[in-house]
Amino acid sequence: MHNSTRARSEQNLATLLTGGHAQEILRVAYAGRAQVRSWALHAVHHRPGAGVTAGYSVIFDADPADGRGSDRYVLVSSAKLNEQRLVADGGVSLQWDTHRIHVWEHPYDPELPALRLGCDPNALSQKLAEHVEIELLAYRPTRRAVLRIDRGDTTQYVKIVRPRAYRELLDRFTMLERSPVPTPRLVHSDPAGLLVISGLNGTPLNRIYAALKTTPERSARPILDQLAQTLDGLPLVALGLKPRPAWVDRCEHYGDAAAVALPDQRARIDRLVSGIRELLAKADLGPIVPTHGDFYEANILIDPDTLEVSGLLDVDSLGPGYRVHDWACLLGHLSVLPGLSPKSYSHVPAILQDWRLRVVRWVDPVALGASAAGVTLSLVSGARKSSKPNWQVEAESRLRVAEEWLKFGRESI
Repeated sequence: MHNSTRARSEQNLATLLTGGHAQEILRVAYAGRAQVRSWALHAVHHRPGAGVTAGYSVIFDADPADGRGSDRYVLVSSAKLNEQRLVADGGVSLQWDTHRIHVWEHPYDPELPALRLGCDPNALSQKLAEHVEIELLAYRPTRRAVLRIDRGDTTQYVKIVRPRAYRELLDRFTMLERSPVPTPRLVHSDPAGLLVISGLNGTPLNRIYAALKTTPERSARPILDQLAQTLDGLPLVALGLKPRPAWVDRCEHYGDAAAVALPDQRARIDRLVSGIRELLAKADLGPIVPTHGDFYEANILIDPDTLEVSGLLDVDSLGPGYRVHDWACLLGHLSVLPGLSPKSYSHVPAILQDWRLRVVRWVDPVALGASAAGVTLSLVSGARKSSKPNWQVEAESRLRVAEEWLKFGRESI
């Protein structure tokens, strides 16, 4: 399917799954099994070229046996998956207009067989030979999930991945155990796609940003130096891993996703994508080095007393790449924070300006502008959350930031 045709199809499906047709889809999926009383959209996940998934909180009519209704979390998705495995575990597949869609209930996931184990405190307690309490922190349907578990006085985390991604992630944890970089340690693993890892002390970098009220740019400079040392400490053996595309490498896909979220901005988004490609053609990306691959504030823990890096999280993308992409990921995410909370991050532009001036001493500013534009473009569709009625404002703010990065890159030529 051509990119533009696929983008239109995904846009139509996103409209279908977030509008009134969702109730009709749910009722057809549960025909003969349960009666849908009410539903509420919880989340929309769009992976350009790989489908759209919507999550719903659904209340079903009372069961005649006990007179009580049931509240379930239901996923409806167009992602490609194993339909036989889906049906075997109680899911259904439907042909809806031109879309092949699949319906299942959390904590079952047809591509994450370990999710049910990870979400079942009794089963996981038996697996780990110790009582645990569980909290689901993140769930990307068919892709991965993260849970926090409390084992007495110890907090650990469970990562759920596809079975075919298990070995690669296991290798990454093994590599990092031998490096000076402070990363979680592997505690337990299961080839079905479950890894239990240690917790780390520290404060997420975004909270540190918010706390630097006095001379923020000066206070933040030691942190940038620490971040540079952390990246330099990534193990050289990671160069032997399979390379993964950076965010900017998939700018066309993220442009399509952004256009699904903001269809009236399609022409503007297309110009941005073309500009990113033109800028990349003129950029010096530098040498291939070990990279983190998702280097931004949510994955970086800081000791609030020393401002040293105390933890580097989410190492799934560790591998060979260009250092400029890690810096672009960090600065791109930093640049959208004021749009999330203007009051909390009112001083972030000063930090961003100072860090950008320092980072361009290490990497090509043209490459930084192009890559950061790609990163922020990838964040546009993520603003689409049902819990925020004005999410379009945030999405357009991120689009403007992406354009500003493109402008920075062009002015650096």
